Amino acid sequence: MDGNQVSMNDVAKACGVSKNTVSLALRDSPSISPKTKSKILKAAKNLGYEKNMTFSKFMSEIKKHGVNKYRETIALINANKNPNAFKEHPTIPCYVEGIRKAAKREGFAINEFWLYDKDLNGRKLARIMKQRGIRGGVITGLMDTNLLPQSYKEVWSSFKFVITGVRTYNPTLNFTIADHFLIAYKATLKALEYGYDRPALVLERRIDDLIEGRFTGGFLRAQLQMPKENRIEPFFDVKEANEDIEVFKKWFKKNKPNAIICLYNSVEKWVDDMGLKVPQDLGLIQLERRTHQGKWAGMNQRNDIAGEAAIERLSQILYSPNPDFNINITASLISPEWVESETILNRNKTSQKKSR
Repeated sequence: MDGNQVSMNDVAKACGVSKNTVSLALRDSPSISPKTKSKILKAAKNLGYEKNMTFSKFMSEIKKHGVNKYRETIALINANKNPNAFKEHPTIPCYVEGIRKAAKREGFAINEFWLYDKDLNGRKLARIMKQRGIRGGVITGLMDTNLLPQSYKEVWSSFKFVITGVRTYNPTLNFTIADHFLIAYKATLKALEYGYDRPALVLERRIDDLIEGRFTGGFLRAQLQMPKENRIEPFFDVKEANEDIEVFKKWFKKNKPNAIICLYNSVEKWVDDMGLKVPQDLGLIQLERRTHQGKWAGMNQRNDIAGEAAIERLSQILYSPNPDFNINITASLISPEWVESETILNRNKTSQKKSR
């Protein structure tokens, strides 16, 4: 096959992956595993694939002049109602860290905007972006809904945007998020691996609804590996339990879980009030382990990598020679990492020591 005729789609078909995965691998994205990256690079070489010259020229200019001489400016939109969410929110700063890191690597300068600024509206933001030559950007901070303000419809329709953290509807944008199904699935399997045979999911329903039930989906899928008598239905009444702990106590007494998989650390206070010792009496696993919560075991969602992937996807859209490239909406799902810590112990090893 002539090298000039080989496309990313050809490489993707040869490797059994998506076109987006091929693009990220060819650009050495950290969101692609070394094994998959090696497979794609080998296939691309064997097929005689040549990189898109528009993008290659762009990257060579960055390497030649250095990243301090930016190729262009992009918008970074804070869609959270807190104007200081990039610094104060427990989750959003991780996304922002990845966005800034990748923007520097790609040669993008950043202009920040807050959607709820009283002096800003859709028409004004569109005018500012046009005046500054900004063709697109990344949105982050949307945590309580997956709907962007319709007052900014002109912005979403006139410029190229990628969102990270959630999937949006109306408009539907390219998005990069943690793989919530895999997070809950792996967390549950880890509990089983460590000898906790009755793990339970404690989660606010609105959070699960926001991500189309993927936390619950992962948990229930993992439960299929458990005997039916050990399967516990998720506890969704988190808001009610925060107001009246008896709601949680009643559920706990009925179901008798020996491990709880949760998103927020309010569960720790509940079990402490019940006189339970962690991890001796009950294991705790967090679905989103944050670095400042060092004693918690759980899943690192790698939201910084999701932020990096958003910039990489934006770069693909802005520098594609195909004007309709942005029409094909894609998702980049980031795999989590398990983090060992104090709120869970390996019961199997403990049992072995006692039997000796």
